[in-house]
Amino acid sequence: MSIEIKNLSQPQARGAGDSRGTSESARGGKGSGQAPSPADNTADKITLTGAAKRLSDLEQTAASQPQVDEQRVAELRQAIQDGSYQVNAQAVAEGLMKSETLF
Repeated sequence: MSIEIKNLSQPQARGAGDSRGTSESARGGKGSGQAPSPADNTADKITLTGAAKRLSDLEQTAASQPQVDEQRVAELRQAIQDGSYQVNAQAVAEGLMKSETLF
């Protein structure tokens, strides 16, 4: 079943008393007595803190790094093939227990 919505760009009519948190002055209604000033239409300005800037830099650095350490994968593959890879069952069990306590 499809639904067709028409006139999305036009403001929706509201019932009496249905302001939904919008004041008369913000809507340019009869209570404001003034048109919105040109300053109300200016673009927003964003200023990053030092911590936010550092975080952004770290995100960019991490994104530029390869997702897979190909050398490590090759070493593990070779160790599995020649039988020298040994699983530390204690470390695996501790990791599983730690992950369970996080949730």
